[in-house]
Amino acid sequence: MLRLMITLSLVALLVTAAGATGEKPWFDMENCAMCKGFTSKAGLMENVTWEHHDISNGILSVTVVNEKYLDAYRAAHAEMDKTVMLLQKGEMVEMCGSCTAIGACMMKGAKQEYVETSSGDVWIVTSDKAEVVAELQSWAKRSKEETAKMKATKG
Repeated sequence: MLRLMITLSLVALLVTAAGATGEKPWFDMENCAMCKGFTSKAGLMENVTWEHHDISNGILSVTVVNEKYLDAYRAAHAEMDKTVMLLQKGEMVEMCGSCTAIGACMMKGAKQEYVETSSGDVWIVTSDKAEVVAELQSWAKRSKEETAKMKATKG
């Protein structure tokens, strides 16, 4: 949980420092420093299911990983830790639209809880500010749409 909180806080700082220029790809699994670890093991992306659900004050995200790929999924999170170390050193890294958008929500005070499960994880992101709740839910909606597009092009 702490790793995810630090990661997203640093993403939010990077987004603020770098500024947004133009529309980035929503997911950029090859170039986004936070995401690319998920494509480093063949088959991982096809064996992970992300679900995003609206709740009254934010979103609930559930990730389920095929048991054979759970170690690779955890390793991808470890790659995120390496990126956090780079950010802590002040290095600039490339980010996708999704990471940029969720980082912006964190900068606006969104709160999060992260629970590692035996088959993945659960992430709850909430806010007491209506505009942030709307942004979180917009992020979840777009993430569902973009995930469906990725699956359709691979399937």
